[in-house]
Amino acid sequence: MKKWIAHGGGMMAAAVVAVMVSGCGSKSQEGERELLPVAIRTAVAEPSAISAVLHFTGELESPLSVEVTSKTQGRLIKLELKNGIPVTEGIEVEKGAVLAEIEHEELEAQVSLAGAQLQQAEVTLADRDRERRRIEALFDEEVSTEQARDAAVTAHESAKAALAQAQAQLKLARVNLNEAFIRAPMDGVVAERYADPGAVVGSSTPILRLVQMMPLRLRISVPARLLPALVPGETAVAVRTDVYEGRVFPSQVDRIFPTVDPLTRTARIEVLLNNEQGEDGKWLLRPGMYATAEISLAAREAALTIPASSVLRVLDRQIVFVVDGDTANVVDVRTGIRSGDQVEILEGLDAGDEYVVMGQNKLTDGVKIERVEELVGED
Repeated sequence: MKKWIAHGGGMMAAAVVAVMVSGCGSKSQEGERELLPVAIRTAVAEPSAISAVLHFTGELESPLSVEVTSKTQGRLIKLELKNGIPVTEGIEVEKGAVLAEIEHEELEAQVSLAGAQLQQAEVTLADRDRERRRIEALFDEEVSTEQARDAAVTAHESAKAALAQAQAQLKLARVNLNEAFIRAPMDGVVAERYADPGAVVGSSTPILRLVQMMPLRLRISVPARLLPALVPGETAVAVRTDVYEGRVFPSQVDRIFPTVDPLTRTARIEVLLNNEQGEDGKWLLRPGMYATAEISLAAREAALTIPASSVLRVLDRQIVFVVDGDTANVVDVRTGIRSGDQVEILEGLDAGDEYVVMGQNKLTDGVKIERVEELVGED
């Protein structure tokens, strides 16, 4: 579009607009010599499918990232899977798999001791139970005293309590021993390893960080005005990443956060992606990758669409030059969905109308035109 220099408070620019819309006649100011026709290119308005697609950018994240820590203090003696594969960055593990071992000879001894104490408690309880039943039988025969019977019952109850305590001690010893074997809390991939075999770790010392690879999430901020058009579980989202140029990862809006940022007037939404593994077993998408989300908000199967560049704005009007014979005439239009370089025309044009697609910036209402295949200076 030509650039007009405004002088005198914009009077020249206003005059140009007025000439464009209202026309300038077919005669020059110098006499009766007719103006030469303006060279243009045209197209015919036809129905086609169009959809409103908005683009947002963000970073892929793992929904779960867990630091695996030690619950007990001791020396790290193993950091490998059951099959002997070292646990290091990139290794995929299953929930419950043993990832590391803390030295546990003393803990095993505590389990053995607690087991022996439990056996002794069981023997003592059995002995006290026989003695109680014997004294109660004698008491029923009026051979034993009430005092002897009460003592036997008390001894039996004490033995029961001792057995319960021994059972608890054994359970605790087994828990402590079990905590020396550090297990994966979820399916995932080792993202970072913080310790090596031989290191002394304490309670709550981080050893590994696991991340979930399936699914991944993409969080983006959208204008609050779009929220009524977004439906979790329904609104389609096409995700692209420059790592796989041309490939689309289909998804949908998973959830919409409840608040709007008062500074940007945007709301966060979350998209979950079904990650895939390649032939080499490696995940295609990874946390930290840059991604673009395309959200389709509206679609028309048979809309009248034209290039958005064919629609000119004049003050508060939208106009298109329609060709009638060898003249170009201004028509006011109302637009709808815009997608890329195409825009929907709701009013002002009909299917089959011939309109100007190149050279429209040089036209005025009613000017003579000449259709050409290619304009000078056109890319």
